[in-house]
Amino acid sequence: MSVIHAGETEGKGRGGRHPGGIVLGIDPGTTGMGYALLDRSTDPPAIRACGIIPTPVAASAADRLVAIADAIDELIAVHGPATLALERLYFNKNARTAMRVAEARGVALLCAARAGLAIAEYTPQEVKLSVTGTGSADKQQVMRMLGLVLALERPIAQDNVADAVAIALTHAQRSRLEAAVALAARRA
Repeated sequence: MSVIHAGETEGKGRGGRHPGGIVLGIDPGTTGMGYALLDRSTDPPAIRACGIIPTPVAASAADRLVAIADAIDELIAVHGPATLALERLYFNKNARTAMRVAEARGVALLCAARAGLAIAEYTPQEVKLSVTGTGSADKQQVMRMLGLVLALERPIAQDNVADAVAIALTHAQRSRLEAAVALAARRA
């Protein structure tokens, strides 16, 4: 397998099961793309796998993107997520970094579209707000809240992985809320 697993968790839920399946959260990047597979059928949602998609350091930009595509295709084939959740592009002062992130993000979108996954996009502020309650939270606050909300036995140590988990959790929370609102509207 072409992905480095930072952790695989069997997810010990506290409560019942909820519909929704697996969310593939992606933190786009070309020097190491964070990913997380979050099972939203449990309460709390459970991390099924997470880690970094490595890219060859000395490789060309094209070869790095091929490595990312191959790894994402493999994650989709092995874990069968229903949705890809990823960070929406935002303004970056470093144009070169922004361009590389956009390229990696485009590869993730392409892989998801080819596999027929639903796609959800969130800004960094939306993710921080969803996970911590404030859109101006720092990375340490996000990482601390992930541990609490997901009842993790050990904290997530890598920033890119924590971002991917946070993005997947944001989608899980949003979709659960949207489903509850739709159910209430049908009953009204």
